[in-house]
Amino acid sequence: MEFMSDMLGGGDSGRPSLFEIVAQHKMGELLEPALQHVTSVYAHRYPRYLVRLLNWHEEAYAALMLLVERHYLRNYGASFTEHFYGMKRVRTRRIGGNDGMTPGDMWRSLVFLVGLPLIKSRLDQRYERASG
Repeated sequence: MEFMSDMLGGGDSGRPSLFEIVAQHKMGELLEPALQHVTSVYAHRYPRYLVRLLNWHEEAYAALMLLVERHYLRNYGASFTEHFYGMKRVRTRRIGGNDGMTPGDMWRSLVFLVGLPLIKSRLDQRYERASG
């Protein structure tokens, strides 16, 4: 029973539980399809304005997420989904007692939060076109 209480967050209140980490990850994966669906519904209603946005959805989503994630990393020290679940990023090596994020840490986090998923989706598209 002690194992389940540790998984539910009963052990250390400063650390997120396994379920919070999984939920945060899944929420991040579901943001893009949800936004794409909303954009496609409104593009059918207002095609003159939103068809271009729908055609360039991945780039528009990446630009939007770059702004959102940068804001959350700068102001809260966590990504959008991490902040939603009450998590915060801290440095593992504390130099000079400061456990906050440096600007270099923020930009590296942005590359992993926004840049790499965009590159992955581009590579997946090319693979789909080449294979089938």
